[in-house]
Amino acid sequence: MLYDYCERTGPGLLDEPVNLLTNLSFIVAAWFLYRLMRYRDRFDAGNILLLTLVTMIGVGSALYHSFATEWARLLDVVPIFLYQLAFLWLYMQQVARLGTVSRIALVGGFLFVSLYALTFKGLLNGSVMYLPAILSVMAVGIYHRATKRIEPMLGYFALLVFALSLFFRTIDASLCPHWPRGTHFLWHLLNGWLLYLTSRIIIVNSGLHDAGAEQREKR
Repeated sequence: MLYDYCERTGPGLLDEPVNLLTNLSFIVAAWFLYRLMRYRDRFDAGNILLLTLVTMIGVGSALYHSFATEWARLLDVVPIFLYQLAFLWLYMQQVARLGTVSRIALVGGFLFVSLYALTFKGLLNGSVMYLPAILSVMAVGIYHRATKRIEPMLGYFALLVFALSLFFRTIDASLCPHWPRGTHFLWHLLNGWLLYLTSRIIIVNSGLHDAGAEQREKR
């Protein structure tokens, strides 16, 4: 049994009720992403992959906060990591229009740094492993605004939400003696929003191959 967060005090499946319930934020995010894809008719393979991974994150996190075992933690962490890789790849492919070699190099670099960050997972309540992810969202936000893509401020909004969610994840353990529920549930709520924002960046900008298409999309 893993006691990683303030709320868990025993082995029961419902010993983390708030952490468990707030995983609904990921399912809500997936629902709104589905509606966005349907409205814009963007059911291509990349967008469907993002939608699937967002749903898997919700399910995996719910299992983790129910069973609190190593196998459940894997089901929680792996979909999150896969989403990060998919988001970067699809942004560079669908939005930035980088070549295959550049995409492989950048995603490979992100993968290497992320795996290295795992060696410091004990720091900042384990939040240090998300440092490469928040830096990548920062880079996307700067590029997205500078190149005036569709909804140019989306990247900055996502960065703000990510920073706030990471803050609440980091302080969770230190608050246990004072606030037994902790703050990990806020990480869930904000990350549902974060996944919606980052997926939206791909969905609203994908399939735009020329300036004329972008102008039509803005109308």
